[in-house]
Amino acid sequence: MKKIQINRILVALDASIANRNILQAGITLATRFNARLNALFIEDIDLLHMAELPFVREVVYGSSSGRAVNVAGMERSIQTQTARLRKLVEAIAQQNRIEITFDVLRGNVASTLCDASRQADLLVIGKNTQLMEKSHKIGNITRLILSTARCNLVVLQYGCNIERPVVVSFTGSEASQHALSLAIELAHEDHNQLIVLLPAVDAAAYQQLCETVRESVNDQSLNVSLIRLTSNTAEQILQVIHQFHGRILLLESGRTFLPDAQKQTLVTLANIPVILLH
Repeated sequence: MKKIQINRILVALDASIANRNILQAGITLATRFNARLNALFIEDIDLLHMAELPFVREVVYGSSSGRAVNVAGMERSIQTQTARLRKLVEAIAQQNRIEITFDVLRGNVASTLCDASRQADLLVIGKNTQLMEKSHKIGNITRLILSTARCNLVVLQYGCNIERPVVVSFTGSEASQHALSLAIELAHEDHNQLIVLLPAVDAAAYQQLCETVRESVNDQSLNVSLIRLTSNTAEQILQVIHQFHGRILLLESGRTFLPDAQKQTLVTLANIPVILLH
């Protein structure tokens, strides 16, 4: 089984208070794979364009008409936020004794981030827990990145870090082999426990998948649990994660295991980090 190479990790920072947590997840992964770590903040050009529109008004308490948006003030606010993030990255890098480069780009957040991620082996993004609890939907930016990113992707719930036990799906596809390879590396850090999800297939296909997993693992020190799903759904995968107290999920990004709608539901509802492998 070909070992997946993680040499450069890109962490996407945003305007939330969870950037420290996202950076820490990136540090954990970079340390594990001896990879370079790059933090990226994208100044949202769409906000500035919207502020320039004559009909956009800032709501003021006690006023029925509001007031024009101060574009210069918004520009200063973005620059202040960028400077604050730069200081945060420098402080966290010093605390963890690791080198973190910090880049700033300006553009549409989703498309600019996807373009930047083409130079990375792994992209780490966060999702908004509060938004998820209210509407059971992920934000537009996260949804677009899920469907357009061309590199391996970590979707991190704010407040979570990279922990174990490891849960991984396996269908025999090249992407699922990459997921299994990465899962084996991570599992060695948690008393060698690994939970492998196998799809709902007939008995012959199931036996073949089991044999492939055993040959791929080829390590008697790993405690591997093979779980055969009765249906390939986000709901059943979440049930298995809960049953085995899984703390991180790896699965292929293609449609062999889950269709896009089920995958989005899984990423939305999972309260653990999800790594999608190409």
